[in-house]
Amino acid sequence: MLGEHCLKVGKAGPKTQARFTSQHYDKSAPSTLAKSILNDRSRVAALLGSDCRAEVDRLTDNSVGAWIEANTSRVHVVIPAVAGDLVLGLVESFVQCRFRPIFEGKSS
Repeated sequence: MLGEHCLKVGKAGPKTQARFTSQHYDKSAPSTLAKSILNDRSRVAALLGSDCRAEVDRLTDNSVGAWIEANTSRVHVVIPAVAGDLVLGLVESFVQCRFRPIFEGKSS
């Protein structure tokens, strides 16, 4: 979340600890928040005050993770692993519909 705006919704199962803890902060995996921000800075800049937009323009592969940690917040919805992949997918879809993330899908 960047203020009241949802940037991305992701899911991580019990065998994807790296996805949950670190991958969205760098470009190491497909469809990460870091990659989305670097590929379309204008979408993030439009959500910020004019004094912060230059900061987004200066982001690099090396600095985007720290920027995400300093400027955004995460919401965790924990589903017991026994619920299974279908429930996990349903919850992800519900959260996407509810929060309308700025970056979503493989093209982001």
